[in-house]
Amino acid sequence: MPIVGRERELHVAANLIGSGSGSAGLFVGESGSGKSALAREVAARHDAVVVTASPSERMWPLSGVTAVVAALDDGRRDAVDSVLSRGGDWPEHLLAEEISRTLHLLRAEPCVVVVDDLDEMDSASITVLSYVFGRLRGTGVSVIATSGSFEGRHDFAGMLQTRIQRLSFDESVDLARSVLGPGADRAVLRIVAELAAGDPGVLVGLRLTPAEANGDEPLSVPLRVREQQPHRRQQRECRVLDPRWAHVLDLLAVGPVYGLDRLRTTADEHGVDIDDLLDHGIVSVHGGLARIADPAQRLRRHAGLSPEKRRALHARGAADHAGAHPATRRWHESFLDPAADRSALLGGAILLARDAETAAAVEFAERALAGEMDEVRRCELLVDLGEALVLGGQDLLGQHYLRRAGVSADPATRTRAAIARLRAVAAVDHTVDDTVLEHVDPLVGAKAAASERLLCESARLHLHRGEVDLAVERIALAVELGIASTQTALLAGIAEEMGGRCHAAAAIRLEDDGDDIQIDHALLYAGLTLLREDYSTARRIIRTELDRSPRHAPMWREHLLRQLVTVEVRAGDPVAAREAVIAWQREWIPGRSTDAASTLILAAEAAMHEPPIGAAELVERGRERARREGAGTLIPWFSAIEGTLALGAGRYAEAILHLREARSLHGGDDPAVMRLAADLVEALWLDGRRDEAREELHRLERTAADSTRRWTHLALARSRAVCRSGREGAPAFRDAEALFRGDDAPLERERLRRAEERCLPDVRVPVVRALGGGAAPGPRPGRAARELTGHEREIVALVERGLRNREIAAALFISLRTVELRLTGIYRKLGITSRVQLVAHLRGAAS
Repeated sequence: MPIVGRERELHVAANLIGSGSGSAGLFVGESGSGKSALAREVAARHDAVVVTASPSERMWPLSGVTAVVAALDDGRRDAVDSVLSRGGDWPEHLLAEEISRTLHLLRAEPCVVVVDDLDEMDSASITVLSYVFGRLRGTGVSVIATSGSFEGRHDFAGMLQTRIQRLSFDESVDLARSVLGPGADRAVLRIVAELAAGDPGVLVGLRLTPAEANGDEPLSVPLRVREQQPHRRQQRECRVLDPRWAHVLDLLAVGPVYGLDRLRTTADEHGVDIDDLLDHGIVSVHGGLARIADPAQRLRRHAGLSPEKRRALHARGAADHAGAHPATRRWHESFLDPAADRSALLGGAILLARDAETAAAVEFAERALAGEMDEVRRCELLVDLGEALVLGGQDLLGQHYLRRAGVSADPATRTRAAIARLRAVAAVDHTVDDTVLEHVDPLVGAKAAASERLLCESARLHLHRGEVDLAVERIALAVELGIASTQTALLAGIAEEMGGRCHAAAAIRLEDDGDDIQIDHALLYAGLTLLREDYSTARRIIRTELDRSPRHAPMWREHLLRQLVTVEVRAGDPVAAREAVIAWQREWIPGRSTDAASTLILAAEAAMHEPPIGAAELVERGRERARREGAGTLIPWFSAIEGTLALGAGRYAEAILHLREARSLHGGDDPAVMRLAADLVEALWLDGRRDEAREELHRLERTAADSTRRWTHLALARSRAVCRSGREGAPAFRDAEALFRGDDAPLERERLRRAEERCLPDVRVPVVRALGGGAAPGPRPGRAARELTGHEREIVALVERGLRNREIAAALFISLRTVELRLTGIYRKLGITSRVQLVAHLRGAAS
């Protein structure tokens, strides 16, 4: 089985071994964290053997030292063996000193030793090896060891210690896929990754049937894991717990949640204070429901209970919840009476999903589906559950349960399911499933309103992908069926602003009357005001909705924050746009994949900055995603960003190619939609194609004559300054600057400054700066820095700002390994060996 999610640890080991002079590293982790798999992988990569400490040999003094010595190369093994034969009755500290001295006196090729479960060795070996391993530098021996926690002890304090972290959510999904097989259902992989909480031992020990793994049958919950004999270390780790806590923890292990008030009563009977469990982080509470804080520990504890013990605990759980928490009572009763109706469990799952208790909701749902209930009721409840999960941002799980629901006989339920399925498919598969439009019902009343929502949802998703013509078709159908209202009218306005041709009869009348405005209408209204360049109104609408109490569902909050990023990008405020991106990404659910349209927004935001950190990679990634998702209408937008980036980098011919490609593919008449006209004029001018630049200027002048767009007039002013710069120089840009107002986009002002620098390179003090219109340009890089690639310059800029490698990887949306490889290339080009030298080199080159 391939090792998953241990690149950080493997990189640490490789660095230690790579020095060749001798070193020792210790990887510390709890039981089940994958230490043995890590040890085997390190040994395989570095052609070493794994020394496994055996607890059964702890009674034999120095048995661990003997095992380590046996793993050395022949020369070192023979030399140290002679020390052991001579010093069998020496004090441990003298033996350790002599072994260390012997290793330092030998001259041999570097060798690697890997030791698993170092803390399981006999105490004499631990004493000797802790001394020797702390003094390996200069011996050529590299030791990589694993161990349980050394808290409260000072053994091996001289070794570099690295704590093994739990797997991330994505890594857990990858490991679950390798365990369950490539045919495992995506939703099942997500469920087991969530319930295992990143514990490799639980994931490797999963016991699912093929039908369960494929999603054809409900999962057996709590998840079954292979029974494991309690390891000596596990017993040691559990000793710190108060023995009186055992019954309470066993009671929590048999169910996802437990009523806190009921748990306190049970705890009091056993002399346990629940607050002690909370203070130790063993139990957590949310919304009056308690659970074991670590889901993996709960599964391990549950696996260790006998069937008789489990039945007794379920009986107590059912009795405790007899007067309240009916869904929890049904949970426990379902184990006592498997034939009982389980619709109450599914109802509990819906309430838990609405309260963002996703893991518990899934367990309730899987337990419910494994039993009997009325088919009509089952379908209705599954639609409710799927809808709640989608609104909670759990699109894959929502899609999973909507698929299990089947097709309802009730038209209203069918339409709700269709809307939820449309949203889920768009978020998971990044496509718009218009087959659900067959559920459109033109009848009046509630059915008409539901049908309008379905058509509008389809239109909104198409607009998000830039597919204006398809959105117009849905809007026209709503008008034709006579079901169009405010939502349709808002979408018609947005489509028209994006270049569509809508003939909706309804006028847009939406009053911002506080709590009465619907969230979907608020989002559309904000989008409409954004396209009309009324950025302050768009911000106010979005922030009002974000501040509402109670908070909107995660799906709506994610949409609002994505809209806010778009507002700040279009408004041309790089600082506000960066803050909005950070807030947006905080709302992302673990395991979320970004579609091409969202990648476009991120690329546009990254391109606003100087240097445009990560923008080129986002463009490349977004274009590939657009092709894969069939969202061809987004391709010209990526080309436009790429053209702007090429212009900023001085690659004018390339910029012209990309910008003209973008305009021809988009085909719109309004230059303020794609905002590339001024960049194209400038690229043509700087490339020496001045007649073509003037032709583009005249084209922009004709369009601007009838335009009320503020961006168009600012772009025209910049283009005119560029085309006059050959004759009039600085006065041309002074005239352009005079057009700017205090509330105009900071980015457009900055672009005017950059255009002046490019068109008038000999001007020492830019006119824009002299008039107070922008910051002074930063120091220019030296020759060596200019020889770096664009990607390498992005890395350099972040290093100079003090970011660490992991932070750089996050900022550029690349892997940590990519950052390290690029830094190595940068060091080689500049003739340096460290980050400190890199910063000093850059500052010296700029002075």
